[in-house]
Amino acid sequence: MELDNKQKIYNLVLTIIQYSALSAFLLMTPFIAKDILWQVIEIIGVIIGLWAIFIMQQSKINIAPAPRANAHLVTQGPYHIIRHPMYLAIILSLTPLIITHYDQTRMIILSILFINLIFKLLFEEGLLKQYFKGYEDYMKRSWRLIPWVF
Repeated sequence: MELDNKQKIYNLVLTIIQYSALSAFLLMTPFIAKDILWQVIEIIGVIIGLWAIFIMQQSKINIAPAPRANAHLVTQGPYHIIRHPMYLAIILSLTPLIITHYDQTRMIILSILFINLIFKLLFEEGLLKQYFKGYEDYMKRSWRLIPWVF
């Protein structure tokens, strides 16, 4: 799929913001939540992320929203229920860290990351609808990010 210049810039900006915010947050915070409940949520996030990466290896994984040439739509594993399980994994893994180790600067960075993820997944879904003929049907039978919510 060939992106126009505006899409290429948007694709690049979203990806840079995501990885910059993620890196900044992780450099500034402990990796383990204080409370056992939040640790369990954090571990669930890591498991979902690893599962999504393992399943996505069947396709041509891309860190940017634009699908790679010859990629195919993955709808197995966590993708059967959630269209963006890697984004959910980030949310589940990082939210406990800000809740149990609150800091205003990290909260701002995390907010930027989460808002960016929403913009990125909306942009990505627009591209995937164009690239994969069955994507709109897949959208009807799966949740975008959080089952029963979004």
